[in-house]
Amino acid sequence: MSKNKTGMDRRQFMKFAALAAGSASLLGRSSLARAQSIGDEPDSPIYLALNMSKVANNEESFRLMHKVGPKVCITTATHPGFVGFQANIQTGILPLAGRFGGGKVHMEKELNPIRNYQYTMWKRWEDHDEFHLLQFDRIFELCGSCLSMVIEGPWEPVYRVVRAKMPPIRTMGQITDLGLDMQQKKEFIRFATPRRCVAMAEHTVMPGKEAAFEAGAIATMEALSNSTGFLGYMILKQIGVCALGSFMLDPASMAEALQTLGANPPDDPKPLFETPQAMPSPPEYLIHSEWDAPEIAQLGFGKVLVNHRIRKIHDDGVMAHLIRGPYIMFFQPMMEEPGWRNMLS
Repeated sequence: MSKNKTGMDRRQFMKFAALAAGSASLLGRSSLARAQSIGDEPDSPIYLALNMSKVANNEESFRLMHKVGPKVCITTATHPGFVGFQANIQTGILPLAGRFGGGKVHMEKELNPIRNYQYTMWKRWEDHDEFHLLQFDRIFELCGSCLSMVIEGPWEPVYRVVRAKMPPIRTMGQITDLGLDMQQKKEFIRFATPRRCVAMAEHTVMPGKEAAFEAGAIATMEALSNSTGFLGYMILKQIGVCALGSFMLDPASMAEALQTLGANPPDDPKPLFETPQAMPSPPEYLIHSEWDAPEIAQLGFGKVLVNHRIRKIHDDGVMAHLIRGPYIMFFQPMMEEPGWRNMLS
């Protein structure tokens, strides 16, 4: 059989498998894993896949990001269920009053490797899995051309939204839109600045304490939402990991992937595991917040230490239920399609 014929058969099979995902697993496994994990989770207005990698911090890496990144975004946007993305590059961390005293808010030149975190947003988490199945060859070629800058990753956890307060991005040039927001008496109106930053806070929670942690995290973020420069937040719970998005393929395909620079994808790639099978235990949460600038964010987060009311909320509702964290990293958004924000309002 010719290679072209093989590729056509594989694509037809992958398309059929993706469309039939609700009734049968690609690998022939039962749907019990999903019923025992993601099936127990509440529905989410959108789902987020966060492609995480650590890359060499040099000019060549940034050249590749700007060259390949837009093509990956355009390819991703072709799939049904896609509702937006946000690509972020790390700029520093929160030293947390010296707990991480070797770090600084601004470490753009010092961090090496540097974190490259790219969200894609979806109507269903299954839409994201189907995208990786149907567009595997194209994504393999594009991402393969960037592997020379990768030091760790990719790893692509999938999240549901526990709670969010993420208004549409406005600027001072959008006076009409801001006026309409005020006329409609929207609860949370913010506009972004050129130095807007994203803060991501990792938390590992004690098993069985999820509900208490979620309530405490919501109360904490609501208390912080009146801080100067606060632009919004999302509390995200990890519900699994996408194997194909993490380049975790079956052993034969992994070997084939290492025999090419991206032009010759594996003949019959299969995900090494299903997304729900990688739901972490103990549970993992990511709290995403946005601020006018990293320095403003540092002042805001300081309230959990020096404001008596907010400290008690955070101590009793968040810190008391943790196994690990919080660890807060700062990022700068590089590219974004922000339509997903309207789905969280």
